[in-house]
Amino acid sequence: MNATKLDLCTRVSKNLDTPVTDIKPIVESFLGEVLKVLSESKRIEIRGFGSFSVKIRKSRVGRNPRTGKSVTVPEYKAPCFKFSNEACKLFENHLREAKNPK
Repeated sequence: MNATKLDLCTRVSKNLDTPVTDIKPIVESFLGEVLKVLSESKRIEIRGFGSFSVKIRKSRVGRNPRTGKSVTVPEYKAPCFKFSNEACKLFENHLREAKNPK
C-alpha cells in the first residue's frame, strides 16, 4: 500500500506528539516550497536524505504507438530525485533484514 500525505502527517504527529491538524499545514508548506524551488530550475539538497533537481530532456524522435508514425518530442524539463548515500545504505539494510529475518 502506498503512503499518502495524510499518512505522512499522521506519522510525524505521532513522533512529535502533536495533533495532525497542526502538522498538515507544515507538510503542505514544505511540499509547496519544494515545487516552487524546482519550478525555478534550482536544486534542493537535504543532507542525509537526498537531492531534488531538474534535468533537461533533449528533444528526440519518438513513435506514436497507435499509428507508428514518427513524431518529434520537444525538449522539456523533468524533476528528478536521488537518495543520499546514507539513505541508500539505510534502505539496503532494511531490505536485507526483511529478506533474512532473525
